[in-house]
Amino acid sequence: MSEKSDIEIVRDIKNGSVSAFQELYSRYADIVYRNILARVNSSFDADDIFQDFFIQVWEKRDSFQVSSSVKGYLLIWLRNHILNSIKQEQIRDKYQDICAPNEEDNYTWVKIVAKDLDENIRRIVDGFPPRLQCVYMLRQEQNLSIKEIAEKLAVSEQTVKNQLGDITRRLRCEVSRKNFLFFI
Repeated sequence: MSEKSDIEIVRDIKNGSVSAFQELYSRYADIVYRNILARVNSSFDADDIFQDFFIQVWEKRDSFQVSSSVKGYLLIWLRNHILNSIKQEQIRDKYQDICAPNEEDNYTWVKIVAKDLDENIRRIVDGFPPRLQCVYMLRQEQNLSIKEIAEKLAVSEQTVKNQLGDITRRLRCEVSRKNFLFFI
């Protein structure tokens, strides 16, 4: 630890001395962190505030106006910094509550969109030839594998793969033509 007084260290910091800033940090980091933790009761939030505080100290080093107690000056600055951090968090939370729909609304919306999408796909599939409709139903609604579909329809696996490829192409074409959002 340096023999310099706190006032001398602050003077050196104002002149851009990184080593003086490191000295100030080593002298006051513990007390700063304990003060933050006592006010926010969350080590996660305390870590963020702690880091932001010392970044702010470095960035605003030119505006230091210390005449007697560096410790007192830093603790007052810290108190204001904590209060501002809490206020910003409250504003952010309030804005998020106002702007973001709640989970129940999201779930309802997803159900509506999924139902609408299912109905659109059903209409498209109803326009397919009967054999493609059958392959689609077995694959998508009964979750059968290509091998199981081939066995059930008494065709080769390659035929089923070709038919699934045809179904995919037809769905993509219709989806893009009808201009509704859906990715296959």
